[in-house]
Amino acid sequence: MKNRALGASKADKIEVGDMVSWKTWCMDLLTESFETKEGLLIEIIEETRLENVVLIGKILTFGASEYDFIPLFSLTKTTKRD
Repeated sequence: MKNRALGASKADKIEVGDMVSWKTWCMDLLTESFETKEGLLIEIIEETRLENVVLIGKILTFGASEYDFIPLFSLTKTTKRD
C-alpha cells in the first residue's frame, strides 16, 4: 500500500490538539547539539514540495510567540508534562 503523502503514516497517530515533540539542531557559542522541543499541534497542512505532497504540522511551541512548521514525519506524540 502506497501512502498518498509524505507523513501520512504519522497522520493516523497524531491529531490536532495533541502535544508533540521533535528534535532540532541547536547551536550556540559553546556547543552544537540536538535538543527536543515540544508544542501543541494546531493544524495539519498539506503542501506540495518538489512535486510531492508533504504533511506539515503547524505547532505552537511552548515558550514561543510564533508558530513552527515541522514535517509531520518528524513529530512524536507526547504526554510529558513539566
